[in-house]
Amino acid sequence: MAIVFGMAYGGVMPLYAVLARDAFSPAIMGTVFGAAAMVSSLGMALGPAVGGWIFDHSGSYSWLYIGSFAVGLGAVAIALTFPTGPVRRPEQLQPA
Repeated sequence: MAIVFGMAYGGVMPLYAVLARDAFSPAIMGTVFGAAAMVSSLGMALGPAVGGWIFDHSGSYSWLYIGSFAVGLGAVAIALTFPTGPVRRPEQLQPA
């Protein structure tokens, strides 16, 4: 299970850097990465405890699924508010 989790999580984490680079200027990159790390750490730390509390009080997992769905919709709404990056024409691109 640890291998499956590590492979799945390791595939998502590098996307944070790519998305941050495309959406924000280099001047605030440290703030963006700090905020992303803080929010993801809080979610990983509080998620199991809050989920257990909800299950203990409701007796089912249905509210956890509903809450997860709501958080996902919120993430999509936030992602849609990000500015799009500049469109680069082929003549502006340079090889690495």
